[in-house]
Amino acid sequence: MRLEDLQAFLQLAEHGNLHRAADALGVTQSALSKTLARLEAGSGLRLVERSGHGVALTPAGLSLKAHAQRVLLAMGDLRGDLAEQRQARAGAVRVGVLPHLMSTLLSPLLARFVAQRPLAQFSIETQLSARLLELLQRAEVDLVLAARPDRVPRDLDWRPLGPLDLRVALRSGHPRRAQLRALADLTAERWALPASSLYLRHWLDERFTEAGLPPPRVAVESTASPSAFAELLRQSDLLGILPAQLLQQGEGHGLVALPGDALLWRRELGVFWRAAGYLSPVCADFRDAVVQGG
Repeated sequence: MRLEDLQAFLQLAEHGNLHRAADALGVTQSALSKTLARLEAGSGLRLVERSGHGVALTPAGLSLKAHAQRVLLAMGDLRGDLAEQRQARAGAVRVGVLPHLMSTLLSPLLARFVAQRPLAQFSIETQLSARLLELLQRAEVDLVLAARPDRVPRDLDWRPLGPLDLRVALRSGHPRRAQLRALADLTAERWALPASSLYLRHWLDERFTEAGLPPPRVAVESTASPSAFAELLRQSDLLGILPAQLLQQGEGHGLVALPGDALLWRRELGVFWRAAGYLSPVCADFRDAVVQGG
């Protein structure tokens, strides 16, 4: 039996009249009569008794009505359940991420997630932490993977992902590598550094100031990620600051970190979202996957 035939039969049972039921369904009376004939042929039983006042359901018709109601309710539940599952598995997720976390954290997570959610779509924005949090506050991204600022804005919520270690880095063949052991040893060196407006640059400048030393001698500065300086450090005698994890990967080939806690910059990574913002089911699921994977 067709679902649309059962729906038509319930209309006929409700109205008790072919003409009124046909009007309610938006079909002709002839079309409704053919539907009724199809149901009676399929069941092998008479379902209605016709009279001058309309139609009345036979015992078989009453039985069909009860079952049809249950079938259509079950189909409605099924459609709703499947729609919720589609909503949970589909949708677009806008993610902002620190450039060096793209390969070390985000890409492996995405590979696993999209295999389970083939309808999900992702757009990725790579920026430094301060810029990413601004984009999040303006609702231009849904989630951000970034370093936690000293004060997390009140309109954002977050979960920790572990530490981010950055170290003073230089090429392994640097002519003065063996002599660079303490902060004071670095005052004569030239640097490739983040711009003065960025967190990491503030930290380095403060370290020099607290030690009573002149600020670092900047040869190159940029608002790009510190990771963008890797090739420059390989090809020069400049010093820079790079993620410790990057130095252990292919991007860090030919580069080394200077030893010592005084030359270590540690910040906590986190995944951030707007506290009062709406996260779609797929976006919330991906946030949870990031927390578990982080």
